[in-house]
Amino acid sequence: MLTSKPAWVAVMTRPNAETLVAERFREADPPIECYLPLILGKDKRFKRNPMQEKPMFPNYLFARINNKQIYQTRTVKGVACIVSSQHNIIQVPDREIEAVRLFETTQRKIHIHETSQLVRGAKATILEGEFAGMEGTLVKQCKDGNFCVNIEVMNISIVVHVKRNELRPAEGKGDDEGKTQQ
Repeated sequence: MLTSKPAWVAVMTRPNAETLVAERFREADPPIECYLPLILGKDKRFKRNPMQEKPMFPNYLFARINNKQIYQTRTVKGVACIVSSQHNIIQVPDREIEAVRLFETTQRKIHIHETSQLVRGAKATILEGEFAGMEGTLVKQCKDGNFCVNIEVMNISIVVHVKRNELRPAEGKGDDEGKTQQ
């Protein structure tokens, strides 16, 4: 439940309206703090330069609001809804927003996949690099000996390539009880 203290929430937009909604949030009176994470990805609509900046989470952006800004947020043109469960707005923890910011700014190659399309494996903790301390699921071992690790944020999977020596099995978690397989 939202209180007078601002909290991050996920806002679902109409199709392809993320940028427009973010602009309208900033222009609102009073402005609504928002965050639209972007990634570089292929866009089939652009033949000459298929790599375009696009939303990391299609049809979603984040807004930092309090209980008095719910109506203002919902009525911005292009907003479909504020993500909720059983009529309760779901707050996104600050640490998840920070993780998304990290993914957005990292130099590593990332791929976005729907969670349901990935194979479940052992849980592992990343020890070094930009993602140190984050826990994910091992997806596969690559030909070069590195691992693909699936890190879930907002039910979207971000797959990163991590060296074997940068991983540690998570303790007692996952389908394989946290044991990595080589």
